Amino acid sequence: MMRNLFGSDQKKQESFFGKALNVLEPMYRFFSVDFPIMKLIVETKMTMDSRQENPIANTWNNKKRDEDKNPFFQSLWVYALISMLLLFLFSIDNILFQYTAFFSYVFIMLFSTLIANFSSILLNTKDQVLIGTKPVSSRTLSAAKATHVFIYLISFTVAIAGPMIAASFFFHGFMIGLMAIILTIVAAVWCLLLTIITYATVLKRFNGERLKNIIAYSQIGISVFTIVGYQIMNQVIQVVDPSTLAIELNLQWWHAIVFPLWFVAPFGILQQGWSVTYGVYVALLVIGTISIVLLYRLNNDKIELNLQKMESGEADEDKRSWYETATGNLVCWNAQEKGYYHFVWQLTKHEREFKTRLYPSLASILVFPFVFMISSLRLAEAGLESSGLLIYMPYFTMMIIPMLSTTLRYSKNYKGRWVFGISSNADAHFFFQGVIKAMTMKLIFPLYMLLSIIVLVIAGWELAVPLLNGFFLIIILFCIEVRRTLKTYPFSKQYDASEANQGCMATMIFFAIIMIAAIIMYLVQTFIPFGSIVALVILVTAAGWFLTKGFKSVILTQQY
Repeated sequence: MMRNLFGSDQKKQESFFGKALNVLEPMYRFFSVDFPIMKLIVETKMTMDSRQENPIANTWNNKKRDEDKNPFFQSLWVYALISMLLLFLFSIDNILFQYTAFFSYVFIMLFSTLIANFSSILLNTKDQVLIGTKPVSSRTLSAAKATHVFIYLISFTVAIAGPMIAASFFFHGFMIGLMAIILTIVAAVWCLLLTIITYATVLKRFNGERLKNIIAYSQIGISVFTIVGYQIMNQVIQVVDPSTLAIELNLQWWHAIVFPLWFVAPFGILQQGWSVTYGVYVALLVIGTISIVLLYRLNNDKIELNLQKMESGEADEDKRSWYETATGNLVCWNAQEKGYYHFVWQLTKHEREFKTRLYPSLASILVFPFVFMISSLRLAEAGLESSGLLIYMPYFTMMIIPMLSTTLRYSKNYKGRWVFGISSNADAHFFFQGVIKAMTMKLIFPLYMLLSIIVLVIAGWELAVPLLNGFFLIIILFCIEVRRTLKTYPFSKQYDASEANQGCMATMIFFAIIMIAAIIMYLVQTFIPFGSIVALVILVTAAGWFLTKGFKSVILTQQY
């Protein structure tokens, strides 16, 4: 009776990932990991992720969500559908170009997803406190955390690389398809272990608040490196005949710093035969893979111990800068709204999770316009003044909106959300207006202003009105995206792994909105007489409405 009560006589069906881990048990033994305990920790974490509350609850839908279905895995089909666009690469009769573009895409997607969405899990200090005090080694705990993240990462990799790999078997045969599978898995391992090693190196040498800042800078550096690598790849690829899509790869020795090219070399050997360049790239791939594995082997037991440094050191004082004070007095027209404005400013100043998710995207947005400008000038072979697309360079700031809107949901201090429920004068629209204005003045306005100044210096002050139009358009789109994505109070949810890809999904959805808005702005300002002035009046009116009355009708689903 007692056994039936607790269900101990019923054999639990093992999950797919549990079976996969059993196959990899010898590898974990090589890393001196206590495999049974590690597997139990991972399975428990996956179960907890699948039982997280639905972030967007429908008040009219009372259906109980299946506890065994993880929202992360349910949304992967969207990425698989989008990644099918890569199949156009097979229309270009150059296998090196096909897989150079493919692995560049894979690395950019994996690094950006890993840094933005899973750094908070890798840098979580609670596991050491809750589990580390038990008879569990730091090496086992670190391996469990890495495996937990890798399950999500490899699932995401299958979604974004699956269509291309499946097509490889069809167009190039079994050997190429099998090689694509193996190298894609190696690429996923590279992304995870390189991130862990970077954090381990930083954790070893620094502590406290300085450590948090350096980790944020390292994430920014990785993001910038991906953009710079894209520019180098643009130099490698040469279009021979645009009419027939004939493309050649001009590989030089210094291109070896772009490691995605190392993954392309085996395909070159299969198609074109052995060469010194391909041999060097393959050797670098093998040596790099072995080095990364050995570095992780030496450091995976130290990262958990060094993570406790994250909590040491004194935090920055909650002093308001002159910029925060001045902008708060300028854009806030209500005392309650101003209070929320400063609250959000200071909260995001100290939120490590907020910084690790958002700052790499900020760095990419700052670097990519310059890459875009150089590429367009190179293709057009014209001066800066003759580049019609130069005026739209600051518009790249729009790309931060979806990730920012999604990040505003979460906070490590999410349990304080009950304050909004019991406060008698907690008007949600004042809070939302304070959030919009604080994030605009703290993040969007400085970035947009910097890019606009560069455009004005190069192209002249006649572009001032179109640039103003772009700024007010960004404010409107930011307000629309916040209303679309936030169904609860900002900063009222705990971040968990099952919701890790919502920022990427929001970006994909928002991209269509950006394209439509950019096309309308271009048509109005180019073909309508005094179109820039007309657009300015409309945009200022619309932005003013959103910042004063746009959130009065907001309906929140969060229950306190």
